[in-house]
Amino acid sequence: MNEAQKRELCRQLGIADTSLAFLVLLILSICLSWKGTAIQRDGLCRILRGEEEEVPDVFSIRLVASALVVGCLAYFFGLALDTWEESRSGDCAARGSADRNAWASLFVLAAALIRLCDLILTRCQSGEE
Repeated sequence: MNEAQKRELCRQLGIADTSLAFLVLLILSICLSWKGTAIQRDGLCRILRGEEEEVPDVFSIRLVASALVVGCLAYFFGLALDTWEESRSGDCAARGSADRNAWASLFVLAAALIRLCDLILTRCQSGEE
């Protein structure tokens, strides 16, 4: 193995390590979403028992979870763009796959951004701080 191959493998190893870290953040986001839903569920049970009058506010939990998702998906979109760029010198199958993956990553990121914006706008329009 020559020095250039070794550098390339180390670069790819770094990408894999960073990807694993972002996947952990996505799992954390799912855990936060679960926690928010569990808090709301508990609030609904308390309302049914007459112990509370309102469902607990979980905006801050949902905001953090959503922001984590957007950040992670932005990283993975960047990887898809890098792959797309590298595929331009490859064969037709590699270019087609990179094209589809870049579009898919863009759409997933766009959906996460729309959800984050909706969360914030809904909060602002309800008059809460």
